[in-house]
Amino acid sequence: MATEQQHFDASKQFQAFYDETLRRVGARAPQPTLGQNVDDYRRETLRQLKRTFLPEAHPLHQVQYRGLRSDALAVFEPQLLTAVVAEANNPAHVPPGELRKIERHDEYGKLKFVDWVGQESFVKQMMRPGRHVASIQTPNGRYEVAKARYV
Repeated sequence: MATEQQHFDASKQFQAFYDETLRRVGARAPQPTLGQNVDDYRRETLRQLKRTFLPEAHPLHQVQYRGLRSDALAVFEPQLLTAVVAEANNPAHVPPGELRKIERHDEYGKLKFVDWVGQESFVKQMMRPGRHVASIQTPNGRYEVAKARYV
């Protein structure tokens, strides 16, 4: 039978594993507590990730993670982590007219990228719809015909 310290050390390893995935969505895994079984830590963390990142219509949201056996955790864990990254970056889950900030970190915890996810680009609101660029003035004073059209 494993001691409390062994369960804590194993939970810390799973926390590092979860942090590796959650770094891509700007989140961190919760800290394990001393005296908590490693499988209980995994179940509670997966349940928290499910409730935070997955929409209720997602098939993995219906899974009751607290009731899973240890061998079933190994099956659902990679599926849920993949779904968390996909759904956190899905612009369909952001209300129209809003943008969600996602800060991605490197392996040292330093901020690397800031992504803004939303249903529409913020650039679209800055311009008139359907404006056509006929020509562009270059630095030497000549006008060149533009081939681009934006809507």
